[in-house]
Amino acid sequence: MLTAQKRQALIESRQALRLTRTELATLVGVSFEHIKSLEYGRVNPSIPLMYKLCKELNSTPEELFKDIVCV
Repeated sequence: MLTAQKRQALIESRQALRLTRTELATLVGVSFEHIKSLEYGRVNPSIPLMYKLCKELNSTPEELFKDIVCV
């Protein structure tokens, strides 16, 4: 699961762009519940979802998901 620090980075990145969970979910093609589960640390993103999230949040996998990405 994502660490508390990475969950917070995901939340802060979304909020910095003034996106709701629903808006982000629509942009990356998942449900609101899935975004909520990611932010609460209940699930990890798949590799394709990780890249979609990074694209929409103007970030990189290394920045958002450093603890689960092999660099």
